[in-house]
Amino acid sequence: MNEFRLAFSFLTRLPVGSPKGGAAEHAASTRYYPVVGAVVALTVIGALLGGAWCFDRTVACVLAVIAWMGITGGLHLDGLVDCFDGIATPGAADRRLQAMKDPNVGGIGAIGAALWLMLKVALVARCLDAGTVAQAIWCAAIFARAPLAFELTEGEPVAPGRGLFGWLHGEMRRVDWLSAAMIASFLLLPAAGASAAMLIRVTLGAVFGAAASLWWHLSWYRRIGGLNGDVLGGAVEIRELVMLAAMGIALPW
Repeated sequence: MNEFRLAFSFLTRLPVGSPKGGAAEHAASTRYYPVVGAVVALTVIGALLGGAWCFDRTVACVLAVIAWMGITGGLHLDGLVDCFDGIATPGAADRRLQAMKDPNVGGIGAIGAALWLMLKVALVARCLDAGTVAQAIWCAAIFARAPLAFELTEGEPVAPGRGLFGWLHGEMRRVDWLSAAMIASFLLLPAAGASAAMLIRVTLGAVFGAAASLWWHLSWYRRIGGLNGDVLGGAVEIRELVMLAAMGIALPW
């Protein structure tokens, strides 16, 4: 139960108390990240429905993304913004890492965050028009977080023993990401199995999301020689966006 609470305490701003745990317990809690994604999705869907009931579709989509950022505390978006600042910083890896660690957001990071959120709102609106918005939010939130256990286990931290990635990497076990994958598959099955068209959309989102994650990670191996928490946060945002895009595709039948 403590590991379950640790997962929610780390990935959300939900009032789950202040559970204590060392690196081993935090590592084991990663198997529950897909469940956290499911709760995030339900919160976002609730905000969307409330916005549609009280206002209109545009306000509803904006409120949904606000709820998305609110329940997570903007954790993953913050990592993506730091990555934007790192990309915009020329020179050696240590200069990029310094820019990523700087608490002040650079111009590229601010512009990137604004455009990213605008695109996310637009994709939620597109899924609403396509009649897939609930399934899209559900799949995006779960699918984006499920690979984190795998990335923490199999990835190489840029600074072993330091930072979140370095702290957890040595304690991660393959059973953690295998458990996360099984839980995610169980949670995604109802949405994917709703119809042939939905299965195609979810499959496209998973395939292209995995490909985008691989490209993202390889690009950071080249830039800084490994991965860190900011890179993983950016990967979550990328997977969410790719899944939303796939779920909004207009199929020819």
